[in-house]
This record gives sequence, C-alpha cells and structure tokens, in this order.
Amino acid sequence: MFRRKRFHKLKRNVIAFTTHKSGSMVLHRVLNDICHLNRIRYYSPNNEGENLPFDRIFRGRDFISTKHGCFGPIRFFVPTKALNDSSIILLLRAPRDFLTSMFFSYCFMHFGEIEANTGYRREVAEAGIDRFVLDMVSDKYDSYKGDYGTGARYKKYIGNIYDRYMRYLATVVDQPNTTLVSYEEMVLNFNSWLRKILAAFNIDNVEEVHEAISRRHAASVKTSDENVRSHKRKVTPGDYKKKLKPETILELNRKFEHVLDKLGYSSPQYETTQIPEIRR
Repeated sequence: MFRRKRFHKLKRNVIAFTTHKSGSMVLHRVLNDICHLNRIRYYSPNNEGENLPFDRIFRGRDFISTKHGCFGPIRFFVPTKALNDSSIILLLRAPRDFLTSMFFSYCFMHFGEIEANTGYRREVAEAGIDRFVLDMVSDKYDSYKGDYGTGARYKKYIGNIYDRYMRYLATVVDQPNTTLVSYEEMVLNFNSWLRKILAAFNIDNVEEVHEAISRRHAASVKTSDENVRSHKRKVTPGDYKKKLKPETILELNRKFEHVLDKLGYSSPQYETTQIPEIRR
C-alpha cells in the first residue's frame, strides 16, 4: 500500500534569496540535501515537482505564506506575507563580478531559444563585455532578447540588475531574521559559509549534516581554469578586473557605490581577503 511521505515541519519557514550568477546552483544542491536529510519539504524553481509558480506569485498569489518548508533558491525578490515570520537566507555576489559572469552566460554558456554564439547572442558578444554590463544596469536592459541566465523572463516585475540589488537592500538585508552570506565566502571558505546556511534552519543534527554536505560539495565550488565553450568559468573573486576596461569599472563603482559600501565590497578588508565584511 502506498504511504504518503511524512515531512518534518520547521519552527519557521526558510526562504533563500539570491541572484543569477551568484552560486545559486550550489545553494540549490545544499538546500536540497539539508531538506532531504531532515525530511523538510523543499519548494524550488530547480525542482520538477514542488516548484515555485512565479507567474502566479507576481500576479498576486502569496504561494509561500500558504505552505510550510524551505523555498529557494529564489533569484530575485518576490513579495510574501511570510517574510517577517521566516528565516531568510540572502546569498549575494559582488555586482562587478556578477555582471562579468552574466556576459559569458548570455553569449556563450546558458541554454536558450538559439544556440550560443549565434544570432543576436553573437552580436552581443561582438559588441563587447563593457557595453553589456553597463546596459544590464540601465534602461537598455529591456532591449536585450532572451533570458540566458539574466532573469529577463520576469524583468517587468524585478527590473534590471541594479534594481534587484537595491530591492534586496530595501527589503531584506537589514531584517533581523536575515542571514546574509556571500558568494565569495562560499568559494573561499565553504565550511564557514555552510555553517551560516545551516544556522538558519535551526535543526538538531547540524554537525552530521555539515559533514555530509561538505564532503559532497566543498570541492565543486572551486575551479581555476576557464573555458566558456565547456561552461567552465573562473569562480574566484575579482575576475572583473581582468575583463572590464578601467572606465567601465569606474562607472560601475559609481553606480553601485551604496551597494558596495553596504555589502562590504568597498572595504580594505575585502581587497585583502576577498571576503566582504558586511555592515549591518
């Protein structure tokens, strides 16, 4: 006889926000393992079954507040009444590296309606990375076709890349129930990053879960070589310095000044260790 799987109900739901190109698939695999090991129901856009119906959520259905479990990785802010009563995880990456990575995703790496480096994707590549990253943080973002890892499918709800960072700063970053973690720490100190993720779940078997997940995933976040044709990119922080023109970097620094200051990416400590010192 078929028996329905029994799930453990958390004291507080866990909602994991992030952005594209910020280690969201690593976060997905970690969340999936935590939920599997603790029998927690997991709603994810990366799941075929219990996924997140963003189209309905943006049209007014508060899906998250009607369910129990873990939700994520959500790669842009979505409104929900459950925000104040849940444990929030927010995974962010330095926006200059984020935009650099997005260029390679859009032109060469991500699947989509046309093949990589063909048609308008090739035109964007030929126009160059500097034009792309500046367009992604301006009104010109709307002129780009397709998604290819940019989140453009929902752009009328979530805005351009700059808008997404600012919305997180306005709604999530300073909330007392938010655990703010960085892509840079995920890459450079996975075990420390993982402990912060686990703390948001308030589970009893932390050490057991930490050991299992660290053994499975710690090595997967590290790579030093780069090959855009084989979906392989450098993950270490600061790659934007090698890919962008100095004047482009200056413009991004000006545009994201508040974001960089708030998230610790403008501090001398970040330049030394490449792990931001977040200001709360």
